[in-house]
Amino acid sequence: MIEKYENFINKTFLSLGSLFFLIIVLMTFVQVITRYVINVSFPWAEEFLRFCYTYMILFGILTTTQIQVPLLRIMIFERFKYGWLLSSLLYIVMLFCLFLLVKGGLKLYEMNINSYYSAFKISISWVYVPFIVCLSLEMVRIVIAFISLAKTKVVGEL
Repeated sequence: MIEKYENFINKTFLSLGSLFFLIIVLMTFVQVITRYVINVSFPWAEEFLRFCYTYMILFGILTTTQIQVPLLRIMIFERFKYGWLLSSLLYIVMLFCLFLLVKGGLKLYEMNINSYYSAFKISISWVYVPFIVCLSLEMVRIVIAFISLAKTKVVGEL
């Protein structure tokens, strides 16, 4: 079940991250040409690029698996009879930490809801949306892995 979820995440968010990367490259090229050749500058371009850059990075994060320490997993979680129990505890700690990060992201979103970009006239809080979405989707992935671990009692990669 976790493989289907990861395939969906990888395809969807890799496409979105690539799209934002393409937009960044094209917009930067246009900005350089117009600024240094035509002497015209778009005041909204920097804010737009910052917005796209944030989304590109966070969509890229979703397409990768978590950083793991294979030695720790092999030496502790797979070697002992109850390694799956230690792994379950690790999942619970990870879920708790992610919950705190989502809660903080929501607080930042609420704090900046009435602050606006000067050229774009959209709320600065929109920069925090991908942060909240990515962490929430990561929580879903950990819950799926936790359920799989509880059913099979086999420590696998997260």
